[in-house]
Formats: sequence, C-alpha cells, structure tokens
Amino acid sequence: MCGIIAITTSMKKPVSKMITTGLKRLEYRGYDSVGISLIHDGKIHTLKDKGQIDLVEKKLDLRSLKGTTGIGHTRWATHGPPNKENAHPHADCTGNITVVHNGIIENYLDLKQYLLKKGHKFSSETDTEVIAHLVEEELKQSDTSMKVIHAFKRVITKIEGTYAITLLHTAEPETIFLAKKDSPLVIGVQDDIKFAASDIPAFLEYTKKVIALNNGEIATITPKTVYIEKNGFKIQPKTFTVTWTVESAQKSGYPHFMLKEIHEQPISLRNTMTINSKKIEQASQMILNAKKIVFLACGTSYYAGLSGFHQFQRILKNKPVYSVIASEYQLYSHLFDKGTLIIAVSQSGETLDVMKAVSYARKQGSDLISIANVIDSSIPRLSQLSLYTKAGPEIGVAATKTHTAQVLLLARIILQLEFETGIIDVNKFDDYKKQLSEETPRVVRTIINQNEFKAKRLASIIADKQHSYFLARGKSMPVALEGALKLKEISYIHAEAFPAGESKHGPIAIVEKDFPVIMIAPNDWTANKILGNAEEMRARGAYIISITERDHPIIKRSDYSFIIPKAFSSLIEPITYVVPLQMIAYYTSVYKGLDPDKPKNLAKTVTVE
Repeated sequence: MCGIIAITTSMKKPVSKMITTGLKRLEYRGYDSVGISLIHDGKIHTLKDKGQIDLVEKKLDLRSLKGTTGIGHTRWATHGPPNKENAHPHADCTGNITVVHNGIIENYLDLKQYLLKKGHKFSSETDTEVIAHLVEEELKQSDTSMKVIHAFKRVITKIEGTYAITLLHTAEPETIFLAKKDSPLVIGVQDDIKFAASDIPAFLEYTKKVIALNNGEIATITPKTVYIEKNGFKIQPKTFTVTWTVESAQKSGYPHFMLKEIHEQPISLRNTMTINSKKIEQASQMILNAKKIVFLACGTSYYAGLSGFHQFQRILKNKPVYSVIASEYQLYSHLFDKGTLIIAVSQSGETLDVMKAVSYARKQGSDLISIANVIDSSIPRLSQLSLYTKAGPEIGVAATKTHTAQVLLLARIILQLEFETGIIDVNKFDDYKKQLSEETPRVVRTIINQNEFKAKRLASIIADKQHSYFLARGKSMPVALEGALKLKEISYIHAEAFPAGESKHGPIAIVEKDFPVIMIAPNDWTANKILGNAEEMRARGAYIISITERDHPIIKRSDYSFIIPKAFSSLIEPITYVVPLQMIAYYTSVYKGLDPDKPKNLAKTVTVE
C-alpha cells in the first residue's frame, strides 16, 4: 500500500521539497510514518519518523535536506509497528545504500538469517531492510569492481513476493535503481529531471509524460536517461500523456478530498460516458460469446461489480454469471477455463488480490475485460479489453466518484447488451444512452444539492451510536453494502448490511430504542415488503432512515428521509441511491472530529494480500 517517490535532476535546486510535496500527494496510500533520503557531498542523508507527513515535516524539517537525487516513502505498516526504526528509507551497514519499498518480501526471514550469519546488523523489524543489506553483500562478495546495477539485479532474483523498489548508492549519485513486481511504479519524464512514484499525482505538477513499468522490469533513471530491461533484454519505454490537471489532484478549497470527490461526481460521470462506443460494443460481444461470466473485485469495486452482476443475470438468463471476491478466488478455481470471461473491476488497476486472481484465470485460458481508473496500470495490461472510468485522480481513501463511475460504465455495457439481445429497440437504446450521458450527472448534482444539509443534520443524530443496520432488497442490496462500508470505514460505527427479509432471522435481536436502521427503498416491486420490514424495526424502537422516492409509503413511517428523484432507468439507481450514503458517512466522520481522508488502518490501494 505504501507511497514511494524518487527524483533525480541535473538542476542545482535540492529535490527535498519536491519529494515532500509528492509524499503528501501519496499520503492516501499510508500515513503511519514517513522518511526521505538524499545524496549530498558523497553521503546519504536521511530524515524519518513515525506520524503523518505534516507532523514529521514540522518536527524534522524534511525540506531542509540538500541534494539533487533522493527517495521518499510514506508507510502503511506490514512488518513491524509504526515507529521511527521501521520507517523507510532503510540503509545497509556501510550507509552507502538506502532503499524504499512497497510490497512484501515473503522470504525475508530466510534472507535475514543468511545476512546475520554474514555479520550484518539490522536496525528495523521490516522486510525491506534486507534489500539494502543484500546489495551490500553482493558488492562485498565480488572479486572485481561490480557495478551497482549488476548487484541490484542479482538481489532481485533472490527476493520473493511483491515489490516496487527504489534504491540509491553513493557510488552513482545521480542514478536511482528501480524494480517492480505486482506493486505500482511509474516513471515521470521531463528533460532535466526524472521521477519514479507509486502514483501519477506525486509528480503531476512537473510532468504529464509517464512510463508505466511492467512486472519483472528493472530500470535506472538519471536526470537525462531512462533505461528499462526485463530478463536481460532492453525494453523500449512506452510513454503516454495523462490528461489530469494538477488542480484535479488537490483539494480546491474543500476541507477534505472526500467531500471534493463527492461533489465531482457529476463531472466524473459525464466524462466516463465519453468512452468510445466501439469498445462498449466489443465488450458486449465478448460477453455474449462467453460460456460464463465471472465478476472479480474487492471492497467498493466489488459492490460496483455486484450491481452489474444483478443486471447481467436479468439479461443473460441462459448464461451462468458469478460474482467473486478476488481474495477468495481459489474457492472458485473451477470456474476459470477457456469458456470463461472475467470482468475485473479495480479503481487503481493495481489491487493485488485482483491481480492474483486474474493472473490465475488468464493461465487457465479465461478472457479478461478490465475496468479501472488508472491508464496502463497492471490489471488493464493483462486484459484483452481495457475500459477506463474517467474520474480523474481520487485521493480520499474511501472511494466515491470512482465507485459511481464504475457503476455507470457497467450500466453502459448493460444497455448495450439489452440492445444486442433485443430487450430494447434502437429508439429506446439511443434515448437511454443519451439519458445516461446527460441526465445521470444532472440528477446526481440535484441529489447532492438537496440532501447535503440533511446529511449534516443526521450526522449529529447518529454520531454517538455504536451500531447500525443497512437494509435493502433485490438489486438495491449492493447499495446497502456500499453504504455500510462507507460508514464503518470513516466514522468507525459498526455498520452491517443484509437483505431486509433476513432481519427477523437473527439481526433484529439487538435492535433497541434509537438504533439507526437505514432502508434503501426504491418504489418498485420491493416497496410493500421493505415497508413491512421497516414496521418490524419500528416496533423494536429503531430510528428509521429511508433513502427513497417522493411517493414511497415508507416516508410516513420514517424518522428521517432522503428523497431521490425517480430514475429514468433502474440502471442508475445504484448511483443515485448511494450518493446520500456517501454524504452521511462523510459528515458523521467530520462531526466526530475524525479525518475522513485518512481512516485508521486503511490505505487507498491494497497491494498486499
């Protein structure tokens, strides 16, 4: 999960300020500790400590370090608790090498024992530190003057696991050594300066020209050059240009990224619908030609995929459709064969659980469509067809605009399937396609404007509660699951979502006076049934909060209601009904004095298993 940035330049200006600023833009990836190392006057100088970047910067003055080549790291702890000793960067025994790493070195204990026997002294509990010592050992064991790159490559062959690595050595003070396997690492290119980072916003202020490293690639960057190789063969770098602006990766006056990204949803939805129609047609044909469909995703993206799953089942009545949590893929390994089409959904395109699952599926001969927000990220590169949401950078850990963009992109595919299978004619198809592009953003803007104050007020009512339920029926169940996830991950209120009919099979036992129960209640075939479930909860003293339409009878039986405009199609209900839940979670977190952008124990992109 951690955030990495590395910079080398031929300009005379120290890069410590740029590294610190870049780390701030990567803080959504982890904020347990932070550190930077720069080479200056032939020596490596390091500052690091436990805590968020602003606190460590205030304490240590990170920007004071001199040097034009350096690396930085913001940590989400895996090996060893968050403290100064375990903060990256990590050095070897000589102090000539320093390294930062995102991922997990699975065989680090064996490597550490080997190094201890060789006399190496360790100063941390991390797996990362073995990398620096291994490079030192390789150089020490060489009978000749081995170049650092050769030692680095030999070390990479010895480590097992996942990694994005940047390493400095005083012997080559303008060179940064890079390696990637299953953890994100991109290179930013400018004439007299080169960058490497976990994510593009880290260097977006300085360049929009990007090279995405592939698995197994080893690279070096200097102020003037980029060299990439794989398995000993030189790779010609493929540069692409990002369209994001610097402003889109900053708060733009909002108190938190999450609130900014909630308000950006009309724009991200409109942009997502500019996708090339031929790609949607290609996706539709791949789906229709497949023997079975498997959605693969984690967390919020899983709930987006679950919305698509329900609609696919409706349309593809004679084709098996499955929805699988990626970390559990081994339980469903029998599904992956040459007749299977995987639809992998991942905001970052780097989610390790999804990558593991799709890599296995591809080896079994399954085809792959990916839906991601980051161009040329790892999962799209494994795919026959890559579809991109155009939500722009999402910095808040709790996904909002990328989730609704994923749902909308799936809705566009579903609409194409309805047309291809004859469920709707060409006139309805054209009308609905226009509505998806124009009406959906407008409706979402209306929902935000009309319900934001209500969300603020409700936050003051539920903020002191310990537990809550989210109830729904049918195709609304993914909305309830996503709403519960949002509330628990940023307000730390226990939130449980389940089908409303299940409430009397156990969960209702803990309902008492003023217990918050949020009902997702579109005015469809579920209306009378969910009204009955609300009455059951009311009879036990529950505080009923309904997300519903203006004419739904549940309003009269609710203590608090959010009104959603009637949708032109059920395809967009998972978008319109989730927006108030995002705002409820955000304002509850803020009311409790928490930081919704940095929920404890979480990070934006999960690149560990």
